[in-house]
This record gives sequence, structure tokens and C-alpha cells, in this order.
Amino acid sequence: MQYDDPAEVLTNSDYFLFDKKYEAVLRQLHGQVDVSPATVVDGVRHLVWDHYLEARILRSVDADAIWGHEGLGLDLYRFGEQSIFVSEALKQEFEKIHAHGLYFSSGLSEFA
Repeated sequence: MQYDDPAEVLTNSDYFLFDKKYEAVLRQLHGQVDVSPATVVDGVRHLVWDHYLEARILRSVDADAIWGHEGLGLDLYRFGEQSIFVSEALKQEFEKIHAHGLYFSSGLSEFA
């Protein structure tokens, strides 16, 4: 989380929450993700954010499969417990919404 306001994507071992501004992109991923409204509550500061969607990612991928991924189209996978793998095409769609809103690493180099 960022100071004061939650980030545009929140992750934990059992959820991925995306800011609703990415809804149109997520809804293009038929059969890959189910989305539903989510609310984030900060009980200490008594703040509520209701501009999130919970993304239940239906597919997962391991390191071996990533190396063989051809990246032809909009692809989204769960990688491990708290990471998401996206194809280059999907990354570009997210960046059209907000150019610097999400952080993308170049892949497995971040998991060493």
C-alpha cells in the first residue's frame, strides 16, 4: 500500500484487487478471470475505498511455462501466491488506461 491511499492493484495470497479503472480491460479476459466488486476498509483510520474489483484469476503458470509463452494476445495468469503474469499485449492495454499506474517487471528476473 502507498501512503494514504491504496495502490491500483492490491495483492495477497488469496486475492488480487484492481482499481475499477481497469474494468474494461479485465472484462476482455473471458475464461481467464472473474471480477466482482470489492471494498477496502481501513478500520484504524475509518476510511473506505469502494473503487476496486476482485479478480479471481482462473489460470496459473509456472516458471517453465513462462519461458515458452508466445505472448500472442491478452493473457493473464496467476504466478505463485502474490504475482500475476501478463502478456505484452495485456500490459499495453493496462498502460493505455494509466501509463504509469502499474509496475511491470521484465519477468522472472524479479523472482530470483
